[in-house]
Amino acid sequence: MNFAFPPKLTSAHLKTIARLCGKSRSGTKAVIADRVVDDLKTFTPLAPGTRVLSIDLGIRNLAYSLLEVPNPNHGLPAKNAKGTKKKGTVPSSTTTIPRLLAWERLALIPKADKVVPPKRSTKKSRKRSEADGENDADQQDEQVLPKKSRRKAKTEEVGPGHQADDLAAEADSATTPVLMEDFSPARLSALAVDLILNRLLPLRPDVVTLEQQRFRQMGGSGVYEWTLRVNSLESMLYAVLTLLRETGQWHRGGRIEPVVARNVLEFMVVRDRAAGFDVGDIWGRGADNKKVKKDIIGRALASAGGLAVEDAAEAVASEYLDEWQGKKSHQRKADRMKKLDDLADCLLQGLAFIHWQDNKRLLVEGGVDALQDQMIE
Repeated sequence: MNFAFPPKLTSAHLKTIARLCGKSRSGTKAVIADRVVDDLKTFTPLAPGTRVLSIDLGIRNLAYSLLEVPNPNHGLPAKNAKGTKKKGTVPSSTTTIPRLLAWERLALIPKADKVVPPKRSTKKSRKRSEADGENDADQQDEQVLPKKSRRKAKTEEVGPGHQADDLAAEADSATTPVLMEDFSPARLSALAVDLILNRLLPLRPDVVTLEQQRFRQMGGSGVYEWTLRVNSLESMLYAVLTLLRETGQWHRGGRIEPVVARNVLEFMVVRDRAAGFDVGDIWGRGADNKKVKKDIIGRALASAGGLAVEDAAEAVASEYLDEWQGKKSHQRKADRMKKLDDLADCLLQGLAFIHWQDNKRLLVEGGVDALQDQMIE
């Protein structure tokens, strides 16, 4: 699609448009403009009924949501109590209500039980074992080799291979390190294939959005081993989805879209503030971004016009709301949902992606003026 920005736009305007389209806002005015224009060249609007599968990656806490894109003509303008459009509210064309078809959090590799350390031997237990040893010795043959002879006989009768076996057998099983969890490429690849074929592909997604992983966090120079594992899983999911698409097991029009978590958070926070909600700070040093994300999803679920929850996702949505609102639960503490942020992440990602695509459509069809009522910070 041919598109060009008017030259009168300022750098601040371009950064706002980039945020509304889910693009990075870093760089000069020319760089930002080129980034958005290049994205619009290959842009294809989401047709009504398109299914967007949003995945928040993790090995212990992978979460996904399935949203269906509504017809943009069915959206209603957000109004205040007097029936007039509220200042700063998002435009009517972007207030369409997506349908939440599925929402789940799972552990690909559940956390292994902690190994109980061996009990320390006490003086009483040592005396008991010595007594037992003496009783056993009394029952044995009275002919006992001298100490030196026993060592010599053992050396002559046992070969090197048998010696290693004996040493392994003599090792205390409670103190010998045992690999309890397997994060090898073979294991992760099998899990990735099983996840996609048996759980995700049956949902019939048209677009799959994956949280884009990073190697370093908080400006650190080191790369954590756990980060490498999750990043390996990310690559495997891309590979499996691409293979299924190329071989026809997933339809040819299927798209795989990387999504930057920071862009999602910034977009959704500004969007909620524009709608009049009191959203916490996400840029300060002491910002609690997890709480901000959970609150955004909680408000969307609690409001009648925020999100249309279908029957398959109703149970998870109800549990989320109960936990978010602090309602008492009769379930055990271990059974309660303590990782709301994972569920919030995947749903925020899917919602943001749908809104970004709609904003791109507005930009292509109506130019910058079509986004004017969203261009606030």
